[in-house]
Amino acid sequence: MKIKLTLLTLALCTGLFAQKKKNGTIYIEHPAIDVVNQMYEAVNTKDSLKLASLIADDFKGYSGDEMNKDAEATTKEEFLQNVSAWQTYNRYFTINQSDNGYPDAVEYKDETFSSVTWVYAWEKMTGIGGTTGVKFNQPRHVQYGVTDKNQIVFARIYQNQMPFTESWRSQRELKDGQIYSHHPNINTVRKALHAIEFNDMDAYYEAFTDTAQFDGLFNDWDNDPLNKEDFKALQMDFLASYTVNSFDCAWIKYYEFDSQRDYVQSWWRVSLTRKSDKKVTIIPVLFNHGFNDEGKIVRQNELWNQAKLD
Repeated sequence: MKIKLTLLTLALCTGLFAQKKKNGTIYIEHPAIDVVNQMYEAVNTKDSLKLASLIADDFKGYSGDEMNKDAEATTKEEFLQNVSAWQTYNRYFTINQSDNGYPDAVEYKDETFSSVTWVYAWEKMTGIGGTTGVKFNQPRHVQYGVTDKNQIVFARIYQNQMPFTESWRSQRELKDGQIYSHHPNINTVRKALHAIEFNDMDAYYEAFTDTAQFDGLFNDWDNDPLNKEDFKALQMDFLASYTVNSFDCAWIKYYEFDSQRDYVQSWWRVSLTRKSDKKVTIIPVLFNHGFNDEGKIVRQNELWNQAKLD
């Protein structure tokens, strides 16, 4: 039985290897890739004549995420019009190779695909909305078909439409919840921050959940927020060097959003005395406090210039 199983395994492996069949060659450097790069340059420099010369008269373009089975291919004229529209309605519009990818050129032996060289490109499309000011940096994948006359005759574009959502929404006025000048969550923030002024740290932390997160300018951009215990340690180190003279609220509002977590935003005038030399410093501090449904703070973000304490 063992011999039979061994022979069967060998036969399966031989069968798998026998199924391999070469159907072309992949190039990292190729004239067809140069054509695509020339197309990028023509778009970025707004050279419409050069761009038109790089696109074949029988060009066909497709959207890889198009769900309409009856959608017709984009023509050369429509492709050029689309590029012109992007340049007109957006500022600083560019198309380039992606920083984390590079194009491949493929010459197929299969007759169905052998009439052109296929360039599989990883791109980024960038710009600023001309009317909205919304910035987009859109990665996309495009399959180009390049003829032996160095013209692009086919393109299929795959890209995520979600980055454009903010730009679409910004074309009109949209409400996103309500603003409160007085609210129980505002009261919670005021009581918590005034507790620091009176060195009542137990009362301060009563406002937070056990899993609350703490972040702000004291943290690097890509670092995770601190948990409660780590923030306590950081806060105790700070209070060992400074005495809090006062926490005075200059402005506070509660934002109840439809599209994201609700939070209280507040500006504070904070007076501190450095214990080493009794120097008094006044600093402005901006707080954002996020809440859960039970009225407990789940996240604190504090923004202030630490250089003012030097």
